[in-house]
Amino acid sequence: MRFMDDQSASRMEFEDGTVITKCERCQQIYAERTPPGDPPCETCRVDLMQENVDTAKIFGIVRGQVLTRHNGQMDVIMGLNHLAVWAAIDAYGVKDRTKTFERVISCFEAMRKK
Repeated sequence: MRFMDDQSASRMEFEDGTVITKCERCQQIYAERTPPGDPPCETCRVDLMQENVDTAKIFGIVRGQVLTRHNGQMDVIMGLNHLAVWAAIDAYGVKDRTKTFERVISCFEAMRKK
């Protein structure tokens, strides 16, 4: 599954250490209503095709692992850390390693342009 915006994909950490996504919280809120209702998931998320599941999983894990440089005024993102991508691919035993790597990098670059 991928999210239409960063707001939907973000995570919340509570004081007791519990971590949930805003998507999970939204589902809880609708379930606790009187009467219970169904959350508007169809407007918030898109189900992935099977061949993109590994890419989405790895991208979600490594998207914050960026390489930066300081240009004199601020840090500039140079790109995604390839070592982090390969480590996640190895850790999750992804079968189509090269294609997944290429897709993760491509996804990162597309998100960076937005």
